Amino acid sequence: MKFRRPLSIISRTSSITNCFVQAVIPSIPPTADELRDALAVLALHEGQLACVYCGNSTTDWDHLHPLVKSKRPTGYITEIRNLVPACGPCNQSKGGSDWETWMRGTAPGSPRTRGVPDLDARIERLRKFEAWGNLRPLPLADLASDEEWRQHWENLDRVIAEMRAAQTHAESLRAVVLSRLSARSSNNR
Repeated sequence: MKFRRPLSIISRTSSITNCFVQAVIPSIPPTADELRDALAVLALHEGQLACVYCGNSTTDWDHLHPLVKSKRPTGYITEIRNLVPACGPCNQSKGGSDWETWMRGTAPGSPRTRGVPDLDARIERLRKFEAWGNLRPLPLADLASDEEWRQHWENLDRVIAEMRAAQTHAESLRAVVLSRLSARSSNNR
């Protein structure tokens, strides 16, 4: 039996970084017409959604193009032209990967590794979806001042520095707890 190592506060820094990036990215809700048009391009209907990557039941809306790369915004935002219905396993497996590279690749959980039979047809529908949406990354860095961005990234750096300090304290505290538990066990023998 393999024992799990204690969770680490600093193991969550990438989640915090993603939160800082996604907190500044706009989210534009689709109109009913936009949603219907997007689903039609994907050969889907609002009442009958399926994962565009594998065909399983859908649980999520996945960003076809990731919002975050290298700890910074990619320029893509949350809008119907960048959202596709997906199942949880595909969404998690794809992560921030290029969708087509991931679909054809050997990542655990990718459509290719799972043997999705109509892979080429699914890829072609997603290419049509991209052409329909004519999606291009926005110049987000140009839409706010350098000072505003500097402040935002400094806030992130401070939070991560605090997480590291909290991790150091937690390790020290865990050592104290273990020592006292050991002493308690010795006294009870």
